Amino acid sequence: MDNRNDLLVHISELYYHQSLNQNEIARILGVSRPTVSRLLEEARDNGIVEIIVHSPISKNSKLSAELRNRFQLREAIVVAGRTNHNTALANCGKAAAKLLSSILDNNMSIGLTWGRGINAICNAIQPKEYYNVNVVQMAGCLGTGNPKLDGLELALHIAKMYNGTYANIIAPVFVDNKMVYEHLIASPQIKSTLKKASHVDIALTGIGSLEDPEGTLTLAGCFTDENLIAAKEHGAVGHILARLLDSEGNEVPLPDLYPISAPLEVMRNTEWSIGVCDSAAKAQATLAVINGRYINCLIADEPLARELLNKTPEAK
Repeated sequence: MDNRNDLLVHISELYYHQSLNQNEIARILGVSRPTVSRLLEEARDNGIVEIIVHSPISKNSKLSAELRNRFQLREAIVVAGRTNHNTALANCGKAAAKLLSSILDNNMSIGLTWGRGINAICNAIQPKEYYNVNVVQMAGCLGTGNPKLDGLELALHIAKMYNGTYANIIAPVFVDNKMVYEHLIASPQIKSTLKKASHVDIALTGIGSLEDPEGTLTLAGCFTDENLIAAKEHGAVGHILARLLDSEGNEVPLPDLYPISAPLEVMRNTEWSIGVCDSAAKAQATLAVINGRYINCLIADEPLARELLNKTPEAK
């Protein structure tokens, strides 16, 4: 019943905190207006809605609505307060886990990348029994030996939490030779997983910045100093799915960095493509992802949300 309660909390917040009407909520969640009406009534009957909406995570509803409207996102969730990086990311992970619980159902598939943002979600997920849930690794392995960061281990963890299955990419996230790259993506196991990644119902990703010395790809040794210099010279500011992006969200390929990952177009075609990120320092990279329309839902902390709004004044 936890996932049902999470759905009721989510709808109640949209209705009571953000003052959306039932038609607007129906469009966000992909359900009918009568369904929204019934769920709001259920939330009241179950005591979820009294005078306030009971939510385990404190959220800034005003900023959430501003982000969603400014960037035409399906949904935006801003975790309230200003905290240190570890606390902010942990809270964003909790908010993402609650959202995931509210939208996940039997016979659905979840695609994910790797890194600190995805690990924060994994830490917050509670075990629930589903039928036929499949978890798909969308980008190759980092090879760090750290189970808290690598996609293979994170996919396995979520599959266990949801009593599901998983599909992995047993290959490095980057190769530096085109022939090796073409051989790997044509191999049956990797080809099959990449095909599954192209049809997931929910995609979860962190957002990487080239200015972050603690970034997962940098710490994993995937980016050399030469790579970073070349990427910036070509206009890259961030990355998702191990694919470099310029400020407009265009992919920036490098001749000696071939990513073993699903193509960026997959993120545009997924029903729920959820980006999890914190820190104002990641605003430029996050804007690149938004500009490319690679996510339709953003979960962020207050400093990042305010910086995104500051960088993109509302059109007059």
